[in-house]
Amino acid sequence: MPANSHLPHKDKFRMHPRYTNEIRKVLCGERMTVAVFSEITSTRRLILLFTSISVLLVGVSVASLLYLNYTMNKLSDSLYSDVYQNSELVLNADRDLHQSAIALQTSLSGSITDAQRSALSQEFEDNNAQAQQRVSTARYNLDSVESPYNGMKQSELLLAELRSELEQFETSLDLWKDSGRELISQRVQSDWNPAAYSPLAVHTQLTQVRGTLDTAEGLIDSYARQVILEFKNLKSSLFAVYSVFLFLLVLVIIYLCRRLISLQNEMLEEKSLYQLIGETMSDFIILTDHNGLILYASPSHSSVLGYVPSKGAPLSNYIREAEISWAKLKSVVQASPRISELRMRSAEGHWVWLETKVTPIPGSRAFPAQFMLVSREITQRKQYEERLHKLAFYDHLTAIPNRAHFKMYMENLINQPEERRQEIAVALLDCDRFKQLNDTLGHLAGDEFLQLLSRELQQTVKGSGQAFRIGGDEFAVVLHRFTSPEMLDEMLARLLQLFNKSWSVNKGSSFHTSASIGVALYPQHGSSINDLLRAADLAMYRSKNHGGNEANLYSENVDEKYTRQPK
Repeated sequence: MPANSHLPHKDKFRMHPRYTNEIRKVLCGERMTVAVFSEITSTRRLILLFTSISVLLVGVSVASLLYLNYTMNKLSDSLYSDVYQNSELVLNADRDLHQSAIALQTSLSGSITDAQRSALSQEFEDNNAQAQQRVSTARYNLDSVESPYNGMKQSELLLAELRSELEQFETSLDLWKDSGRELISQRVQSDWNPAAYSPLAVHTQLTQVRGTLDTAEGLIDSYARQVILEFKNLKSSLFAVYSVFLFLLVLVIIYLCRRLISLQNEMLEEKSLYQLIGETMSDFIILTDHNGLILYASPSHSSVLGYVPSKGAPLSNYIREAEISWAKLKSVVQASPRISELRMRSAEGHWVWLETKVTPIPGSRAFPAQFMLVSREITQRKQYEERLHKLAFYDHLTAIPNRAHFKMYMENLINQPEERRQEIAVALLDCDRFKQLNDTLGHLAGDEFLQLLSRELQQTVKGSGQAFRIGGDEFAVVLHRFTSPEMLDEMLARLLQLFNKSWSVNKGSSFHTSASIGVALYPQHGSSINDLLRAADLAMYRSKNHGGNEANLYSENVDEKYTRQPK
């Protein structure tokens, strides 16, 4: 029967039928509860998202209304200010025309000197030029005015009419200036005929010019009132649309809030049921987030660990080799439950082995939001497995690795990737005169010697390789941490020195021994374990035939003539 035939593998593990049925029912209930809990949680998050968006839209809408009101008022005030400024320009231009008319009439009087008439003539020109400049400025301002919103047709018509009226003023002003200049030019002539001057004609022409300004001023006032009216109508329409939109949003928020409250109550009921299942079942349950922080730990932990892991604490605080174990748990879980093994520290300080079923609770497509760990204690099983492992791979007398372990160790080294592969030396060590020790001092003394030798052999090769007992007084040492033949020779010399001394056994009896060592190199002397053992064995018997206390490297031409001989 194989050595591990009694190993209680998890596939062979059996519980009492009654306990099995109870656990099956509880786990079925647990899966249903977790499924419903996850569905409710997802729905709740969705409703919260919609509610948040609705509240955000309400806030944005209110802010937009306030900003729109502020902007429209600011635009209205700005337009009114611009219109008022243009109205001032037109009024001042009218005053300038009035002053030019006074200067013209005074210059035509016969009771003034030529110098005074020249000054009045210049004043006439200056007033007309200033009036023309003011009207030009007003025209430029009106040409740059653009309607901030489409659909303000009436104000655009008034603005077009105003521009046309100011263009007519330019024509009338030119006629007025030409007439005034001609009258002043005739007045300074010696043949001036006062009867040719008609104040009524001058006044009529002035009235015509000023009439265009009066009309323009009226149009400016009408344009300002029309713009303000259209702004008010537009603002009222927008406010009405926003009010309907806000009302609908409030209705949606009320519905979502009521739905959220209903789901919250359902979730609390399901959570209570889930907690009841977790607290009454005998297996250990831990719920963590994706970072390993404990969200829930069942009270059943106290029966084995002596405490219940704290909520909010990292799971790594309680498990051995925390970073490796937690990384392993996360890596084995992709989309389906997996079985893993881990150790948790008990209140007394010792480690408890747990067989853990890790189940992801999906939260997003990228990575599970939570993990559920359902565990059962397997400490006794692990101890049993460890004992079987030692029986299978360690020598029962010396407690160092045995022949089976040697083969497994060599396979791992030989099967390393090419870039990590190292040169390997297999040394077979045979104890010279060991049969004499057994014959003279007895087998108990021989066993004691092998135990002493094994301990010192392990210490000698520590850091350079591994020692194995492969049978009787024969040992194997695998050396794979050397970089030159000189380092290998130094290690073999230390092994010879270890054997070549007197040993105190059997309560003070002295025994002197030495070793015959044969060495084979991988891959020079063989590509398989058997080939290497055969080569090292032949080299060892060459050392023994030379009288022992010698280490020889395998040579095909020299060693093939040697065969294993009785000790």
